[in-house]
Amino acid sequence: MSSTPPAGDSPPQRSSRANALVIVLGSGLLLAALGVVIHVLTTRARDAVVDGDFIELATPISGQLMELKVEAGTAVRKGQPLAMVQNPRASDADVRQLRTALTTAEARLEQVEQEFRLQSELAAAFQRDANNQQKLETARSSNDLDQLKADLARERQELAFSQRDVKRQEELFRVGAVSETVVDRARTAVEQNRDQIRGIEANIRAQTNRLQAAERNLNLDRTRGGTDPLPRLQESTLKLAQLQGKRASAQHQVKGLQAQLDTAETLFQQQSKLWLDAPVPAVVWRVQARTGDTLRAQQPVLRLVNCASRWVTTYVSESDLKRLRIGSRARIDLIGEELDLRGQVDLIRSGVGRLSGKDEEPVPLPINLARESQVRVRIDSDVPAPPRKLCFVGYSARVIFQ
Repeated sequence: MSSTPPAGDSPPQRSSRANALVIVLGSGLLLAALGVVIHVLTTRARDAVVDGDFIELATPISGQLMELKVEAGTAVRKGQPLAMVQNPRASDADVRQLRTALTTAEARLEQVEQEFRLQSELAAAFQRDANNQQKLETARSSNDLDQLKADLARERQELAFSQRDVKRQEELFRVGAVSETVVDRARTAVEQNRDQIRGIEANIRAQTNRLQAAERNLNLDRTRGGTDPLPRLQESTLKLAQLQGKRASAQHQVKGLQAQLDTAETLFQQQSKLWLDAPVPAVVWRVQARTGDTLRAQQPVLRLVNCASRWVTTYVSESDLKRLRIGSRARIDLIGEELDLRGQVDLIRSGVGRLSGKDEEPVPLPINLARESQVRVRIDSDVPAPPRKLCFVGYSARVIFQ
């Protein structure tokens, strides 16, 4: 016999609280499932340590550390003086010797310069005298030539007169007015006039040559002695050329000694007193000597860390390499700091533990040995790196690849 609910009874209904509880439980399960999926798909690495480029500053000379301007955690700029080492036993004997040699060379150069100036003035005076003598010689030769030309013109007139006189005497001789002796005398006078003309013409040619020689500052009449300005000018010019060579040699010697002295002074300063400067912007990681310490050459004084070059090196499973590549972004979660750094993968080295140390040939591995790969993440410099925390170098961190 079937029992039927009494007429008028309705079926049981769920309460609104039950419905809300079901929704909350379903949402929680959904979020949990989503977290599991994200965790599975996100590549995580084991803990790593932030590393950086370290710079060792050592003293190149032996001596005493006189000044130290920094301490651990101090930020320094490029070229900033950090520490000063002084060596009181450095010798300046080479500097003093070179200074003496330079003083002697400069005195010798001054002497040569003075001789050169005097000889230049003397050569200029001889040049003026030679020019004046040439003008006078040219004027005298020109006057003598003009005189000879005038004598030639007069002799030609005398010759013409003698020729006319011969004709008159010959006419008189033909009519018996004069004797033959008179005619011969007239003819002789004509020949004498012709001889005079030829002599004068020869003198004109010779004087023309003298004039041309004078215009070229030459002398055809005699050998010039030591009192003439031209030989003295030539001698002075030769001596001036010799002095010019000596002056150039002395100048070269002074210049060379000055360069040697500069080098020796610089070397002495470096050996006696030397500042250690920061090569790049960095932070002092460790002070390895104190003021007053006696240092030997190449002894470390300071160790710096370059905060612009930091990275973390971690390891991931080989199965996760398919999600990584060079340039992949990563988040570096610093342990103990509420700060996350960012970076990108710049090196992947697989096969860690499979290669031998020397020839890096593959070696057989047990089948159950974990396969891991080394991944280096270069940290960006977009987040301030506090110097007093040494730019977080040495901090532990977890690397999460994105």
